[in-house]
Amino acid sequence: MSSITSIPAADPQVSKILSIIAAYRHRSQNVPDRFSKFIPQLERQLDKIVAKGEPVEFILPAFPFKAPAEGKKSKTLGQLPDKAEEIALNTLDGLADSIADIYEPGANVIIVSDASVYGDLLQVSDADAYEYQSELRNLASSLSLKHLKFVRAGTLAGTVSKDAQTLEQYSAQVRKTRCELDTTFAEEVDANKDENIKATSKHYDTALPTKQDPAAFKAEMLKRGKAFAKLIESTSSSYVRLSIHESNNVGKITLDLFTPGTNPSFITPWHGAVAVMADASVRIVDASKIDKNKFDIATNAQGRPWLLREKSDLFNWGHMKLDFEPLYPCGMIVKPQHGSGPYRFEDVDMKHVRRLALSTAPLLLRGFTMEVQKEVFRAKANELGEIQMWPFGDIIEIRENPGMNMNNVLTNEAMPFHYDGVFKTVKDEKTGEAISVPPLFQMFRNRAAAQQVGGLTLFSSSRNMIPLLGPDTIPLEELRKLKWKTFTAANPQFGGSELVLPFIAPHPETGVDTFRFHEPWPAEKCIGATSEPTIVEVPGMDASKGEELCEKLTTLMYDRRVTLRHQWCEGDFVFNDNATTHHTRTAFESGHRELWRVHVN
Repeated sequence: MSSITSIPAADPQVSKILSIIAAYRHRSQNVPDRFSKFIPQLERQLDKIVAKGEPVEFILPAFPFKAPAEGKKSKTLGQLPDKAEEIALNTLDGLADSIADIYEPGANVIIVSDASVYGDLLQVSDADAYEYQSELRNLASSLSLKHLKFVRAGTLAGTVSKDAQTLEQYSAQVRKTRCELDTTFAEEVDANKDENIKATSKHYDTALPTKQDPAAFKAEMLKRGKAFAKLIESTSSSYVRLSIHESNNVGKITLDLFTPGTNPSFITPWHGAVAVMADASVRIVDASKIDKNKFDIATNAQGRPWLLREKSDLFNWGHMKLDFEPLYPCGMIVKPQHGSGPYRFEDVDMKHVRRLALSTAPLLLRGFTMEVQKEVFRAKANELGEIQMWPFGDIIEIRENPGMNMNNVLTNEAMPFHYDGVFKTVKDEKTGEAISVPPLFQMFRNRAAAQQVGGLTLFSSSRNMIPLLGPDTIPLEELRKLKWKTFTAANPQFGGSELVLPFIAPHPETGVDTFRFHEPWPAEKCIGATSEPTIVEVPGMDASKGEELCEKLTTLMYDRRVTLRHQWCEGDFVFNDNATTHHTRTAFESGHRELWRVHVN
């Protein structure tokens, strides 16, 4: 279980930052990963940044414009940013936000559009590029992404004093930047002498539009790209260079801008589209290569083409006109289309909910009304499946309630990642041993969400996490052979039994691999009077090695590409596949937070 990220740095914070960068890097199937050779240089770079107490600044040349159509064939849904860019921006912000969690000065990703580098070669007008970049910035602002900065190449290089505010200014700056690229920074490129340029050259063989002289056109693209790289290098030695091109991860770190397992062809947002498939899974596709008759184009609130959705009865809920949109990085939101609804929750067919909730987790319904009666909530839960009973009954009101002993469930403190019912047990009739009997679904209704800070529910998805298992943590097949042992003290509702459980288990209905775990929770993290620690060990593994594995798995569970950070709105309904996900709650200090919850099998 060796890991390049276990190489200690002189400063512990540098080591942690290195680990996050390493986790986010893309390992190409076409180029060997040589990141270990880059670590010493990157460590020296980060040492200087941390010693000065400065934020880590990443720089990424990307997001030029949507790829131009070739005749009637278009790889994208339009000329403006859509769901693909939304996911990509969230991924970049998540990288920086992860570093901010462990390093107080934080981190930023500086996005340098390369529209001025390639626009003339690809025959994209300045007007189209300017509008795309303006809308991209608006999108980042609407998403409240606080770690992203946008700058144009000329401003970065100092050839212009500030970013253009009008199309006319933009066109003038683009001409000036291209002149610099073609003179000051220009040099011939031999792709065979550089592993990374060779990989880009190979990619261009299939990615570039058809030209009369493809070799000459590719040479022009590579030459401009090399000049742009030199321009960036000339601006600051403190930037950590990111890339969207496949590389060996030396000198620059290649990122996949999409969530794990969704982008097998390594497509960029401006060369493809988000497709929600018939089984509710998400794929990044070249829109020119799909059968348009099998897909609908879903629009956003402004009527802009936003994503593709494969036609399926999963998304046909009778008379209700609904939008079905993936959440980042997992799950889906279902809400009335603009101008439709609100619809009564009582009228929702729970067979549709159950099928969709088994396909994507968590499933959020927003914009549905319901009589504030537990009888209604209970009746809909019974339509979903068989309600699992607890000593307290069926429906629990999750709010601060120090008079009811349920460990840390009814407090305002942070909780460990867990899945419900791991400590709910029955006795095996043959062996007499305690058997864990977790429910399949959690069904939530938000009654109040007045807290301003904290109180988030985090949902960590096995679908997103399992693709990230590998040499830096532990390969899936190695983890499949191991088990974990856990214990928490008994309370009137659960606990008191030592359990030994597999890390990887088949889903009880679909049979797919799911990750099962409980975040170790020592006594020092227990605040409330009823809170108890949870002990987790790995049988058959040295204690220190077991702790190291548990720490790595816990880190993966909190990865921004794995975990939805859900801020509740009053009236939200959430249906969560408890066998596919883990969940936790962040601490909150003020404001009333109340959920109704019932477990269903």
